[in-house]
Amino acid sequence: MTLTRRKRKTWLCRCGHRNEARTSSRRCEGCGENTKPKPRVVKHAEVLRGDTYPLFVQAARDIHGIEDESCCVCGKPRSQERRHDRDHDHRTGKPRGLACPGNAGCNMLMLPWVTAATARGIYEAKAEAGEPDAERWRLIAWYLERVETHYAERTA
Repeated sequence: MTLTRRKRKTWLCRCGHRNEARTSSRRCEGCGENTKPKPRVVKHAEVLRGDTYPLFVQAARDIHGIEDESCCVCGKPRSQERRHDRDHDHRTGKPRGLACPGNAGCNMLMLPWVTAATARGIYEAKAEAGEPDAERWRLIAWYLERVETHYAERTA
């Protein structure tokens, strides 16, 4: 077995000096200026700019018919200490509503790859196996189906 050495990561300054990327500093070793390009962060167009919580509350009203700020998936009311998480479609950036926050909340289960069909399949498999969280997946599938139906009607 032969070991290969990894190529060192570097960044190129405007002055032409090649710097090692292993340091967190943005200062060039050649000219001394802060010229290292900042990491590119891709955000959804309109969803993540400013305070968008009212936009998600409106989506909860329009799509799910929820007047108060309760979870659109399970119906759990909002606590006094913390607002619900803003749930959005990871492909389009469109708001879907509000979901329970935290590590055990409804928003943690809705990963970018989870669609209504996927959630329905997970629910059926868990219900057949008799797992206790099958009901939660049924609610997520129902939630995602309402969102898909709402946006399909708006585009039609």
